Amino acid sequence: MAEQPTVPENITPSQFFEELLPAGFAAQAEAGAAPQGSFTLGYTLTGDGGGSWLMTIAEGRMTSTRGAGDANLAFTVSIDDWRDAVLGRNGAHIALLLPAPQRPGRPDNSARAMALKGTMALELAREGDPYRVEMCFNGSAAPRTIMKMKLVEYIAMQEGKLNGQEAFMTGKLRVEGDLAFLMQIAALTA
Repeated sequence: MAEQPTVPENITPSQFFEELLPAGFAAQAEAGAAPQGSFTLGYTLTGDGGGSWLMTIAEGRMTSTRGAGDANLAFTVSIDDWRDAVLGRNGAHIALLLPAPQRPGRPDNSARAMALKGTMALELAREGDPYRVEMCFNGSAAPRTIMKMKLVEYIAMQEGKLNGQEAFMTGKLRVEGDLAFLMQIAALTA
């Protein structure tokens, strides 16, 4: 999982999406990260101070546009949960807002992600209110899958420390809706 960056407590969504995220992408590219195919990410932050941004990856660069638009993968999250992830607080991590990075020696799966259609909602239990994020692939509301588990176990699963099938079989991961769609999403990071 990506290292949690140090971000100022008072960062605004505009600063994050229009400056920090593209700069981080450029730094990874300069450091020799595997090139990614063309892809568009959408972010909608709900609540006071929220808004929408479209992040376009093409020709090895990421550009940001304020406002909504067609995205291969669109995230919807509350402003409070976004801030928790960006600042790495209350058990959240920046990786909750970013697609899983391409693993070394594995092919770029952006084309496979562009073929997916459906929505997956995560409801991750933690102290206090759960962390909620919705990921919509290619603007399609259906099929819809809801995945529920503890936030700390979800992060362990993303880091490869917890096997997703084992988590499902032992009841650590619960699924409502289309299980086949969840398996298609899981195959992107396999």
